[in-house]
Amino acid sequence: MSHLPHQINSPPWRARQGIQNLGEWWEYQVARLDIDGPAVPRWPWLGPVAEGLFWLMVAALCLWTGWLIYRGLVAYFDQRQQAKTGATQVAAPTAAALKQAAHWGREAQQLAQQGDYAAACQALYMAGLARLNDTEAVLYRPSRTDGEYLDRIAFHPSRPYELLIRTHERLVYGNALATEETYQRCRRAYQEIAQS
Repeated sequence: MSHLPHQINSPPWRARQGIQNLGEWWEYQVARLDIDGPAVPRWPWLGPVAEGLFWLMVAALCLWTGWLIYRGLVAYFDQRQQAKTGATQVAAPTAAALKQAAHWGREAQQLAQQGDYAAACQALYMAGLARLNDTEAVLYRPSRTDGEYLDRIAFHPSRPYELLIRTHERLVYGNALATEETYQRCRRAYQEIAQS
């Protein structure tokens, strides 16, 4: 071993030796202690109950895993089916979807005639979202925020959509009051959207 002095004198070797010595010292100290554990009663029924609970958990885990696999396969086959049928269909707005946007437009007119300009602006906002959904530019999701809609339309900037969304933001979440002028701006923006 004299021809390998760097292996037994190197700092990493010394550190390993120190850690090993510390571990052996600790083991020796613990072995010298004579501690009796607590007296645990011997229950003959505890073993079978624990074994039953273990197998019950294994069965539940297997059922849950099977359910996840089933759901994954159903989603996979649904997606494949949609891809097959979706490739041949032309994405055109349906008549029902256009009626929805038209419904909100009529609702806005009625509310404006009653003097409820805030609700009229909100109806025009919903009509704009219906048009976005109809054209499949941005699909409608009730959980989407105004900011998310603005982010989605940023790829195809549209001043009328932006005006409707920002007005909705100010009226619903801000302290802005809706006036007839506000409604007229929203109505003109929606008319631009409907004509495009």
